[in-house]
Amino acid sequence: MFFAKKFPYYTRIAYFYDARAGIFFGVFNGLVIFFVPIIGLRIGATPLEITIITASPSACLLLTSLWAKLCRNRKKVSWVVLFTLISRSLFLSMFFVKKPQIFTAIIVCAAILESMAMPAYSSVMKEVYHENYRGKAMGYVRLFCNIALVLASFAGGYLLDLGNGTFYKFIFPIGAIFGMTSSLLFKKVRIRRETSISTISHLSVVLKEFYKNNYLRYFTIVFFIAGFGNLMNLPLIPLFLVDELALSNTVIGYLGSITALAGSISFFFWGQLIDRYKPLNLFKVIATIAVVVPFLYAISHSIFPIIFAAIINGVILNGWDLCWYNHVIQDAKREHTADVFGIQFSLIGVRALIAPFVATAIYHHFGIRYAFITSACVILIGAIFMAFCRKKAFVRDIQVATKMCI
Repeated sequence: MFFAKKFPYYTRIAYFYDARAGIFFGVFNGLVIFFVPIIGLRIGATPLEITIITASPSACLLLTSLWAKLCRNRKKVSWVVLFTLISRSLFLSMFFVKKPQIFTAIIVCAAILESMAMPAYSSVMKEVYHENYRGKAMGYVRLFCNIALVLASFAGGYLLDLGNGTFYKFIFPIGAIFGMTSSLLFKKVRIRRETSISTISHLSVVLKEFYKNNYLRYFTIVFFIAGFGNLMNLPLIPLFLVDELALSNTVIGYLGSITALAGSISFFFWGQLIDRYKPLNLFKVIATIAVVVPFLYAISHSIFPIIFAAIINGVILNGWDLCWYNHVIQDAKREHTADVFGIQFSLIGVRALIAPFVATAIYHHFGIRYAFITSACVILIGAIFMAFCRKKAFVRDIQVATKMCI
């Protein structure tokens, strides 16, 4: 596997299987996940249903604290494999789906099952990658994932335009097979040791530290604001591409390929920058640049500004994900990782239950361009407050001595 020699032996083994799983997951994303809201619109889904479809992956994270509690003393890799396998297998049923209501229900169920794996996945990343190599390893894995997504979305857009809009019944099940294969490949990742801990005492300690730590509360609030504005874009973008610009699946697939390609290139430097500099410092820059994306959509009357927005979106969203993930995980103890992410993911779920519906309401009352401008303003407010966020986000009581990071 490419770049494997850049890592020590144990990290190299985990990286090898993680990268292979990432490639198949990228194909799954390119054939299925990227086109889900677009196909929803094509088969007659309402703006409300599109909002539910786009919000569900993030909104379902509201239950992450519960999943963190349930998976705490279980084998984390097996937990990830089980629920992602079931989630992705649901897309096999798309062959029989014609009604948008059933389509929406399947997407929501898949999102719930996928969210059940998130805390365990965070713990796996904590265990298998050392601090000095985690950012680079995760960056390279996402690089391969994005390259696969580029190729799959490029082909998927063309194929979905065939058959008078009914080819999703074949493309989505094929994509599901790739997603299920990704889950099975991830089963090869091994954790050296897993610590059993007390459920009640552990959760109480984490919650106590969370509420009494001013730095953590400040970062969480500011991240909530910036992320709120970002999530407002989820239902607006497919509505804009289909209803405002009337783009075909093929052209939308090209835009997805551009976004993924830009993201793939960005992973060459995001991982190394995170390993070298503080992820919070990078996140401040990314949050500021993120304002440009909804602003470009707001002023667009053709596809050309959207191309620039797609490029910027691909670069900054990958950095957003990696920087936030690394900032949170680097100071969490090994046994606290699942619960710390359970809290953070739950808060992401809270804003996902609100932000897309707020954006849709603004769209209905004032128009989609004002909705994008509102999104840009909210992200800008978050970026301004993020500039005052201190480098230290967690108290020493929930730090690991070796300063492990993701």
